[in-house]
Amino acid sequence: MAYSDYGAFVYCNGKRRTDKEDVALFASDEETFGEPSDNLPSGARIWVYLYHTIVTGRESSWLTNIHHGIMGDGNVRVMCHKQGLPKIYELTDDGINEIKYGDGLDHYHYGRVCFAYKDYEFVFCSGQPYEAKMLCPDGSEWECYYDYEYGAGFEEE
Repeated sequence: MAYSDYGAFVYCNGKRRTDKEDVALFASDEETFGEPSDNLPSGARIWVYLYHTIVTGRESSWLTNIHHGIMGDGNVRVMCHKQGLPKIYELTDDGINEIKYGDGLDHYHYGRVCFAYKDYEFVFCSGQPYEAKMLCPDGSEWECYYDYEYGAGFEEE
């Protein structure tokens, strides 16, 4: 279920990826739960993940905390949270780095933003719901739809 009445639906190559809904940016299900959690409701996953960070002593910053939708399985990932412009992060040997783009864009009403980073392509659209798309170098196509009263726990359209 979505928390705080915000949520997301995430898809990779047209298949729903509930393991990328209401999760941390770079946490894996196997690391947190010991196995894939596709059948575990997102609301339960949130609490299990937070408990896991306490027990393991893992940093619990906003980068590792729960986000509504995460696109990507590799070192470059897109974070979609509440309403607004998605953020892009890359995991490098130096840590997690934010990829800056769109200077001066309104965070909530930015229209359509298209750009590339390395061999990735991104399209972000503000609206109801907000939409984010990412094309990866391996050909994987990610989509995330997120907004208020949207996502896991709400009916999929």
